[in-house]
Amino acid sequence: MTLRYNGFVIFEGDEWQPADLTDFGFWMDFYIGNDSGSDAFTVLVCTPSWFARERGEEVTSGRNVIFMPRFDRNSLGDFLKATCAGESGKSIEAAMLKIDGIGEWEYRHRS
Repeated sequence: MTLRYNGFVIFEGDEWQPADLTDFGFWMDFYIGNDSGSDAFTVLVCTPSWFARERGEEVTSGRNVIFMPRFDRNSLGDFLKATCAGESGKSIEAAMLKIDGIGEWEYRHRS
């Protein structure tokens, strides 16, 4: 599925979903760009209960983690679209650095 919003394009994966919609954790790549290319971002998508069980002993900032109480592909897509919509009109690098707080930007090191 491809989502477009104000010049940004978000490519989401296939129709996969976790076996348990209320207790899961998985790494996801998403891509944002335009017709001339896109940049990749990587994020951990999980429920708070999964995170507490799997990584609760660790000290962490929560950066590059999206928490969902229940897996819903449309809600996840809406969240990513809203994040991108807030960056519309800014320079590409400024927008990508802001989105880098949601998912780790593949080119973060060059900024």
